[in-house]
Amino acid sequence: MEELNKNQMVLLVLLVSFVTSIGTGIITVSLLMEAPVEVTNTINRVVERTIETVGPVQTIITGGTKETQIKTVVVKEEDQVIGAIEKNIKSVVRIRERNKSVEVDNLYGLGVVVSKEGIIATDKKNISEVMQYVAVMSDGTVIPLVAIFADKKSDIGYFKAKPAEAYTFTPITFAGSDVKLGQSVVVLGGNTTNALSVGRVTLVTIKDPDPVAAKFVSSFTADVGPVDSVYGGPVFSLSGELLGLSISAFSSSKIYIPAAFVKREALLLEAPKNSI
Repeated sequence: MEELNKNQMVLLVLLVSFVTSIGTGIITVSLLMEAPVEVTNTINRVVERTIETVGPVQTIITGGTKETQIKTVVVKEEDQVIGAIEKNIKSVVRIRERNKSVEVDNLYGLGVVVSKEGIIATDKKNISEVMQYVAVMSDGTVIPLVAIFADKKSDIGYFKAKPAEAYTFTPITFAGSDVKLGQSVVVLGGNTTNALSVGRVTLVTIKDPDPVAAKFVSSFTADVGPVDSVYGGPVFSLSGELLGLSISAFSSSKIYIPAAFVKREALLLEAPKNSI
């Protein structure tokens, strides 16, 4: 060591630091790979994603020299989840059913408003003639419902709200594209109040009905299910768009129907010939 000059000492220190950092990285990756899924999911969700906004760009002239400043905005997943809920909370309803004969009031499930006319999409389940259905809106308003359609293929049911007085419905925002593998999702459930689960899409099922028809997403799976197994609730993206609905007909509570099915039937029900 005494025979090394200053340059050689610096190079030796850099070499030792480089080897140490590589060793630390290898150990860290090995530990993460062996960690439970819950731990790695938690780590991924607390990592902040940095987004550099290109505009507006501020140019400052200092001493005859132009300096361009780019503003960097740090967006947390937590903020995106909160924003997605706040954006759609007025479109989410709790559907309750009352038995006419025994006057028993139960929770039917969650639902989403899909049109300004008050059409609500939810889990089809078993809609009975001896039951009276009402929607409890986000502001507490209780509105009577009439069952108008049940899609046997997708297991989505549709109600039409019949308010006694004028009421302004806020339709949900549909996603503009199919759900993607690995995409973050926010799932609403809960018995007495809205409760959320945050996870990721782990499987996208593509169906090809025949050689002529185009392929489409028939369902998708996430690593989380609705809280309290309350179905009919929405699945949002972090940008607050509807990706799908939770349906009880599936063997797993973590499988969801894509929003494209909901939107297609909602458009048909809005047509004059199907109006109630």
